Amino acid sequence: MAPPARPLSRILAIHMALVAAAVASMLIAFYAAHCVLDTQELRRLTIEAQLQDIIAGVKRGEDPATWKLYTEHPRSYAFRLFDHRQAWQRKLIGQANDELLNSLVPDQGTQDLVSGFTTLPSAAGTAEDEPLLMTGRGEFGGRVYWVQAVMVDDPAWRWTTVLFKSIFDHVAIPVLAIVPALTLAVFLTTRRVLRPLTRVAGQASELGNAVMVGRPIAPLSDDKLPLEFRGVVGAINAMLAKLDRSLTLQKEFTSDVAHELRTPLSVLLLEASRLPPGSGTGRFKRELRDLADLVNQLLNFAQAEDAMAHQPQSVDLAGTARKVCEELAATAVGQQKCIEFDAPEEPILISGHPALIDVAIRNIVDNAVKLSPPCSTVSVTVDPECQVVVEDRGPGVADEHKERIFERFWRGDRQRKDGMGVGLSLVRRIALLHGGDVSVEDRPGGGARFVLRLGVPAFA
Repeated sequence: MAPPARPLSRILAIHMALVAAAVASMLIAFYAAHCVLDTQELRRLTIEAQLQDIIAGVKRGEDPATWKLYTEHPRSYAFRLFDHRQAWQRKLIGQANDELLNSLVPDQGTQDLVSGFTTLPSAAGTAEDEPLLMTGRGEFGGRVYWVQAVMVDDPAWRWTTVLFKSIFDHVAIPVLAIVPALTLAVFLTTRRVLRPLTRVAGQASELGNAVMVGRPIAPLSDDKLPLEFRGVVGAINAMLAKLDRSLTLQKEFTSDVAHELRTPLSVLLLEASRLPPGSGTGRFKRELRDLADLVNQLLNFAQAEDAMAHQPQSVDLAGTARKVCEELAATAVGQQKCIEFDAPEEPILISGHPALIDVAIRNIVDNAVKLSPPCSTVSVTVDPECQVVVEDRGPGVADEHKERIFERFWRGDRQRKDGMGVGLSLVRRIALLHGGDVSVEDRPGGGARFVLRLGVPAFA
């Protein structure tokens, strides 16, 4: 099953979001690579995060010296907490791994504390291994406290948390703020720009419905269309004009031919009625009647679209079907058959052309009577869903023929002499003109079951 079609504005917005996501991924990868390659800056951010964690932990009433970071890595991380920045006034409040601190900052008690970073000398002598010292201040409990944090190396991989937080703050948050707004802007902009195309698409859909129900073909509007699409719409309108002209000529030709043939056929039928009885005379009369029926059907074909192009009328479907059954009842009785009819008591109103609806129902019921065996019943039912169901007890329709019987001039039994294979194709055309269709299925117990659907109810 093909996926459902989506509006072009939505497709553009989705593609914009996908492109933005791809660009955001590239930015994240680039930023991460930049941070990892800039080792000194990443180490500086890591110890800054360590100091901020200490201040936040003390504010919460915790003792940072008990954290796993300091208990499991005594040679890598350390800190001291003082109550004053000046050396002669301050007191040591708390610390972790004082041996590491004393080895790296032996003169901490004689110098005033100043906020900032300090690189401490290391035995390795490389910048990547030099210990870092950071001094900062924090306010909690109504007083100001000073913290010194030291990091020699980073065995706890604290840098990964810092890296992720930095990416989130500097890349993810801006992207999350910009991409949805940009996607919405693209969606609204493209929808506004494509509004003329949406109008043309609606007109094309209405055009298809108009052709289906026999209304005149109206050209597509090119008002406010972009230059690239005006040529397309112009070409379509040119083809529509030629198609409309061709259909008009075809209907006129068919109608004229049918009208011209009706008079000589009537004369021939009148003259044939005066011929003496005989097998040849009966066959001649039968062929003339079939030819006259064919001409009438062709005339109905030509007039169907013109009839529906006018203002539709409110038609009582049940009343029309009852009238057809009453008129064909005498023919059925003459062939030792009967017609039973069932419909709701209240009228079933639909919008359409009464003469065409009469022709459609009459063709189906007449075919059912012809194909039913003697002493059988043809059932005609009209339901509130605007359906006419005709069931017969005849030979039925083979599965491979269930669609072909509605084609013009197609007959499954070439040996049959009655009919020209036009009636059921006319029924389908009339059904389509009324927004419905016709189908055939097997009747339980044998025979055929024709279902004629004629659009939707017409409400007064």
